[in-house]
Amino acid sequence: MPRYYPAYLDIKDKRCLVVGGGAVAERKVNSLLKCGAKVSVVSPDLTKRLKELNSEREIKFLKGEFKEKYLKDIFLVIGATDKSNVNFKVYESANKKNILVNIVDSPELCNFIVPSVVERGALTIAVSTGGKSPALSKKLRKELEDRYGFEYAKFLNLMGNLRKRISSEIMDKRKREEIYKNLVDSDIIKLIRNGKDGQVKKRIDAIIKQKT
Repeated sequence: MPRYYPAYLDIKDKRCLVVGGGAVAERKVNSLLKCGAKVSVVSPDLTKRLKELNSEREIKFLKGEFKEKYLKDIFLVIGATDKSNVNFKVYESANKKNILVNIVDSPELCNFIVPSVVERGALTIAVSTGGKSPALSKKLRKELEDRYGFEYAKFLNLMGNLRKRISSEIMDKRKREEIYKNLVDSDIIKLIRNGKDGQVKKRIDAIIKQKT
């Protein structure tokens, strides 16, 4: 198995292709759309939801079998059919053109793999076993989902807003970094989890005041 280089891709407005029109393809399409990609789908037929997305012009539907010409100007392609010969053709065609390609459940036919992901707002935690044990990736993802709840999303939103305030009030870069560290190391996340918003504000003000 290759050793993968971990990276997050900005696919906003990038042209991506999904080959397949079933439930797995639908999940892949949803993930790509969520990241702002321009998605085309090649398949003889589509799930009900994919048909809706096509009607809403959220995706472009290329009815029929996969053809290499569909890879023109494509940034990333995902093969999600139940036909091994089609999946192999997708991989072979994309790899020849140096296009990012992932064939679902076939790590040997991928030049990138998709990790198990936990999302809490702006927080994204990705887990990968390098394709050796997807079952372990899913297990670890569930454990992380239990460990990191909604409070982390709220905390990150809070930190995003605070950066503007702190940047305007604290000119010393070292002091700003100390404030950010103290905010992260504090009990603010626990207070958010317990719904103590009033105490959250007091704790933030106290931490910032220490450095002003």
